[in-house]
Amino acid sequence: MAGTLKPDPAFQRFNAAKESFGTYFRFTPKSIAFNLLMMGAVPAGLAYYAYSSDGQSPLRRLYRTSPILGGEEYVPRDKDL
Repeated sequence: MAGTLKPDPAFQRFNAAKESFGTYFRFTPKSIAFNLLMMGAVPAGLAYYAYSSDGQSPLRRLYRTSPILGGEEYVPRDKDL
């Protein structure tokens, strides 16, 4: 039977830093601005872009213009039209 594994010192340091992260973190103006940007402005901008461009690009018609296998003639489905 194998013995216990030797603990990795880097992994132990990472776990210790992860556990004590909340003790050393402070909300500064820089961290508040970064958090508001990443958790507010970026998702809001992406949502606005997604809703404003909904259905404007016919992606289904860009693909599948020929049959996958064989030399049959391709007939598009009704929903592709």
